[in-house]
Amino acid sequence: MFVLSLQKISASRRPKGSVQGAKSKDMKRILSSIFAIILAASTVQAQEWRDENRWHDPFDIYAGPRVGVTASNLTKYDGKYLFSPYIGGFIQTYFNNHFGMSFEMGYTRFGTHDAWDNFHSDAEITREDGTIDRRGPYEYKFDYVQSLYKMRYYPVRNFNVMAGFLFGVHINAKSELDNQDYDIIKHVHKRSAHALFGVGYEKDKISIEATYGLPLSKLASTSTGKRALGNAKFNVFMITVGYHIKVY
Repeated sequence: MFVLSLQKISASRRPKGSVQGAKSKDMKRILSSIFAIILAASTVQAQEWRDENRWHDPFDIYAGPRVGVTASNLTKYDGKYLFSPYIGGFIQTYFNNHFGMSFEMGYTRFGTHDAWDNFHSDAEITREDGTIDRRGPYEYKFDYVQSLYKMRYYPVRNFNVMAGFLFGVHINAKSELDNQDYDIIKHVHKRSAHALFGVGYEKDKISIEATYGLPLSKLASTSTGKRALGNAKFNVFMITVGYHIKVY
């Protein structure tokens, strides 16, 4: 069983710290406030437009598929990035030439492979004979359904910088050690949160984006999970391509 295996693997470990779940409701309220402020400012700016200078009509709505690849890795581990496909869909609108926003939902996998924990001191994992028993190599795979909220600023035509949030729901969580698989979904938080930062380029109906997800929430939720994961979080990079279809 996973619990017994972790207890055996982590017999010399001391749980460190406590894990707080991601406060997604608070983040959504903050995001809504940001949307409202930018919307009010953009409405004032819209009155000063000249038709020949518009890139988009205000509140044009576009939707379409978005596909790409994610690269993720666990903090607190010396591991290699896990690359996974990303598939999703988005809806996007523009307030004026310089501001817009989008909402996106998608599926991908986060994780790491060939990972060795580095969140314990040598004193914590030194055997009686003086040798050091560093834990690993681990394989971690987390399947995510995620929603992404992005605010966009266009300093020049077609190019934008963005910021927002990524909220994920774990639908599967596995770890592997010594060729044995363990289901760890009960030992991690069901939801996670990242702050998003990125850049994008739009031309005609095609958009290309590169984003980084700064982790805001820890993974482990139980004492057993903390012995295996400590305070580990996921760093996330995404490169995606979208196809824009005007729907309104």
